[in-house]
Amino acid sequence: MSRLSILLALTAFLASSCGEDNRNRIAVEKMIQEEVTQRVATYRENRTQRCYQDAVKEASSLADSILLLQARLNRDTASKPPRPTRPERPAAKKLRDSLLKVAPLLSEDSILKLLRLDSLQRDSLQPDTIGAPLNQ
Repeated sequence: MSRLSILLALTAFLASSCGEDNRNRIAVEKMIQEEVTQRVATYRENRTQRCYQDAVKEASSLADSILLLQARLNRDTASKPPRPTRPERPAAKKLRDSLLKVAPLLSEDSILKLLRLDSLQRDSLQPDTIGAPLNQ
């Protein structure tokens, strides 16, 4: 084989290897498409779930406001009953005079005698107690 034939074969081989490989590009595009499809499905699922939660929250708020309105409309509108008046004060009962007359336990004379005796004993100074120490 001549050098020329080897050079031509090598050039043909290199030229064919520099061409685009459609197999890799097709596989990459397929993976990209699958990823995009998966992300779109996830986004739709999340968005649907968020919409459902928002709808439930809105419905709950609406139901609560309707229940409150019904309760306000159905409440008893009668006012409080009037305050009762005070009953009249009963007449004071008078006690009989015989119950009020009570004899004193001690007569005035006996009380005065006791007071005089006590004050005389208190005021009297005995010579043996003057100047004596307190504790003997």
